[in-house]
Order: sequence, then C-alpha cells, then structure tokens
Amino acid sequence: MDLSRISKLLERYWNCETSVQEEEELRIFFSGSDVPEDLAESKDLFRYFEKQRNATLDNKFEEELIAKLESSTKPRGRLFKLNFNTVMQIAAVTVGIIAASVIFKLDLWTSSKTTEALVEDTFKTPEEAYEETKKAFLLIAEKMNSGRVQTQKIGALNQAEEKIKNPEAVDNTSLQD
Repeated sequence: MDLSRISKLLERYWNCETSVQEEEELRIFFSGSDVPEDLAESKDLFRYFEKQRNATLDNKFEEELIAKLESSTKPRGRLFKLNFNTVMQIAAVTVGIIAASVIFKLDLWTSSKTTEALVEDTFKTPEEAYEETKKAFLLIAEKMNSGRVQTQKIGALNQAEEKIKNPEAVDNTSLQD
C-alpha cells in the first residue's frame, strides 16, 4: 500500500475527517506486518482497537455484575449517622427559629408607643410640613456647599503639583470660586 496515502489518511484520521471505509483501510494496513517504524505509535493504537473489537465477555461477568447490583440495593442499616454535634446543631437552629417566630408574633421587637408615633401626623397642616421640609433641604445644601470649598482647595493643590511636575503642560486657567 502507498505510504503517502496512509500518511494522508492518518492526518485526516487525527482531524476526524475520515469515512468509515478509510478507517477500515487504515485498520487493515496496521494489522499487517510491514508497518514502518515512524508509524509504530499508530500501529500500536490500531492493534489495540482491533484487540478490543474482538474481545468478548464470558457469562460469569454478567452473573457477577447482577450479584453486585442486587447486594448494593439492599439496605444496610441507617442511611446516615447522627453524632452529638449534629444533634446539637439541629437543636440550636430549631430554638433560634422558634425564638424568632415568637418575637415577631408577639410584636416584642417594636413597642406599641413607637408604632402609634409613626402613624400619627407630626404637623397639623401641609404648609407647616412643607416649611419644615424646606428648612431641612436648605440645611443639607449648606453642609454640602461647605464641603465644596474644601474640594476647591484640593484642586488648587493638584494644579500646583502639576505645575511643579510639568511646567509647560499646565493650562493657565484660574480656579473657580
């Protein structure tokens, strides 16, 4: 048989591009005795495939397999073993769940006076509530603006640092007030 054809078939075989007939051709070639040394690895592989193809199991194998399957399906006692630590962990979780459900069921978490205060209106008219809300927002705006002055100082420090590191690349814009 032509060795160049066998080499091409082997390359196609390793790329999973061969047909069944081409694989049969390779099997027949490697089952012969005149296989070159450079194809010895492939020869061993194809001979192993052929050996496995012809191998048969005896009847005793099936009997042993059925016996093992039947013995493994029989219950062997308890499914799992409980030790002291496992029992204590289960008990602790159970007590925790019971305690949490009692606390929420009896409303011990929040007092009734706090709930009444939440339901009751704080202001008598909507205008009073609006004015108080406006005061709160003004206070927030004032606190945020005081932080802005500090960030402008940091910006000035960053610009000075850039001037020191690279004097010609700094833009000559002034800081915002």
